[in-house]
Amino acid sequence: MKMTENQTSALKITTLLIVVVIMWTSVFSVSAKAISDENSTNTETQVSEENPIVLPDGDTLTTNTTENEIGEVGNIDIVEGVTVDIKVGKGNYKSYEVPQSTVEDALEHANIELGEYDTVNKSLKAQVENNTKIKVNRVKYKNSTKTKKVKFKTIKKKTSSLYVGQQKVQKKGKNGKKKVTYTSKIVNGEVKKTFISKTKITKKSKNKVVLVGTKRRNYTTFGSNPTSFKTKSKGGAGTITDCNGNKIAYTKVISGPATAYTAHSGARTSVGDSVHIGGVAVNPRVIPYGSKLYIESPDGSFVYGYAVANDTGGFIYTSNTVVDLYYPSYSACVNFGRRPVNVYVLA
Repeated sequence: MKMTENQTSALKITTLLIVVVIMWTSVFSVSAKAISDENSTNTETQVSEENPIVLPDGDTLTTNTTENEIGEVGNIDIVEGVTVDIKVGKGNYKSYEVPQSTVEDALEHANIELGEYDTVNKSLKAQVENNTKIKVNRVKYKNSTKTKKVKFKTIKKKTSSLYVGQQKVQKKGKNGKKKVTYTSKIVNGEVKKTFISKTKITKKSKNKVVLVGTKRRNYTTFGSNPTSFKTKSKGGAGTITDCNGNKIAYTKVISGPATAYTAHSGARTSVGDSVHIGGVAVNPRVIPYGSKLYIESPDGSFVYGYAVANDTGGFIYTSNTVVDLYYPSYSACVNFGRRPVNVYVLA
């Protein structure tokens, strides 16, 4: 049954009078005890307590009563009460009757303690009113650690003890280890983000050291542009590296014996060209006329260089020679003799 406004006011006044009577009764009792003990002590006696009493419609009665040596009584304060809704973590909102004060006081009155990292959707110093909604997020941090690999670096050093295009591992690399600490921020039981909070090297990595050759080879060559001395692959397509570090692509490589021939100046080749250094005789059924070639010995000690297939000869029927190299003099041919070569058909 809902009370009228007059009934509510009467109830408040009646309750207030009852509290006052109780308090005065307590004061008289304490005063009597103080008089009996006045010869033994002159110290003030505190008899007050701050015990809020919630009245109808949210009014709150608080007492702050003190008595000195002559029995004087302190003040009685009436504080307006309000209803607030508080949600903690993943829970639901709950209603609390609290004094009309700050958010901080409201939480304390509702017996809700804040953790070190907990957050509130409102300032703790903000004033609360009826239906104020307060949300408390429970926040904590959790650490985890993992051991990870620290990759070694490769350091290249130039050396004249190796030829251009050659490399040598002087020192092997070794991976290190590190301990990584990850920190997760957990809000209301859910991980919101994870970040690296600490890294500690537990084992240092060791760099790999590679020596890179800078020494130039002295070639015996009659080619128009001697270049590569290092074969990277044989048989099918691949690349070779010239002395300037340039890569040359080829479609196939043919290995076998090579011989040398010469002819008088102005002599014509099978395709009608004048004989010249860099023009070579081939079996056109194996290496078609006009093919651009690069020729060197397998060990790189001899380089004929760039060439073009523009001639042929009887050698293709009488021997297993793969190429006959043109030289401008007989003595040069004798000097070359017969030796194994790699003939690269360029792309």
